[in-house]
Amino acid sequence: MTAGGGGVAGRTTIILDAEVLRAQIASLSEHGAMITRAASDAGSTMPGTAFGAMNGYLPGPINELAGQADALLSVVGQMFDRMRDGVDGIFTAFDTIEAEASAKIGELEP
Repeated sequence: MTAGGGGVAGRTTIILDAEVLRAQIASLSEHGAMITRAASDAGSTMPGTAFGAMNGYLPGPINELAGQADALLSVVGQMFDRMRDGVDGIFTAFDTIEAEASAKIGELEP
């Protein structure tokens, strides 16, 4: 995919490799799913008797930490989803621009 800029100051060409973008989208999807699974695991709570009667104070703080880890990992998972959507949006937009430009050029050629 390519897109060029016009004007004196804007003589640039952007070249996007579709295979690289597809691989990036897949990678972001995979990592986002992995983080989402980790958030679910991190949010697991333990019963108050997990460490026995003498250490009954431990599950409360550990469960609090697990809840915070779950929340943090959930936000990271959302960030991966947003990055994937952004890369996919760029890919789709440039693909559309390229298809439209090719069609216009096709109309001009005899």
